[in-house]
Amino acid sequence: MKIVIFGAAGGTGRALVEQALEQGYTVTGFDRHPEALTIQHPNLTMIQGDIFDPEAVEAAIPGQDMVFCVLGVKPGVTVPVCSVGTKNIIAGMQKQGVSRFVCQSAFAVAALDGEWRQVPWIVPLVSPLFAKVRAMFMDHVRQEQFVRQSNLDWIIVRPSRLTDTPRTGQYKVGDPLFIGPGAHIARADVADFMLKQVNSNTYIHKTPRLKY
Repeated sequence: MKIVIFGAAGGTGRALVEQALEQGYTVTGFDRHPEALTIQHPNLTMIQGDIFDPEAVEAAIPGQDMVFCVLGVKPGVTVPVCSVGTKNIIAGMQKQGVSRFVCQSAFAVAALDGEWRQVPWIVPLVSPLFAKVRAMFMDHVRQEQFVRQSNLDWIIVRPSRLTDTPRTGQYKVGDPLFIGPGAHIARADVADFMLKQVNSNTYIHKTPRLKY
């Protein structure tokens, strides 16, 4: 099984790479700063590339069996990395005939796309007061729109607040699933769930939420 991970040097990306290699996958990692991922493995190929470059994105996709997108930005960054990057990934997949796609989004999207009952009441009230935070999550809203409008076999994963704690393998999954104010989940467990979608059709065209 060959997979490509866009955003491989990020928090969830690192966990995906580590676990995929442990499970015997051949992994291609795509990131603007691949040097940030210090993993060395014979089944890992890292590509330095700009997610805003459609040709570079497409070049990483031929021959892959599955595509993972774990793009993200630091708090306060309003550059549309997730939406534009995902749009380029989808275009590349369609051109190369690869259909299976797992994309990480964010639980707060529910507060901005009409599903506000699935998040703490404070989120939809506070988000308009913080322009940069709202812009960051609106980028995920647009990202999800691009995914849903595609003809891919997609899964959108909405984790609760991410932590860097160890993988437990024990977490709640639901579509829908209420994400309370204290809900959280380790990036390693998000990676665990995403990799389980390689051999499962349970959540095709669905948006599973994750929390402990």
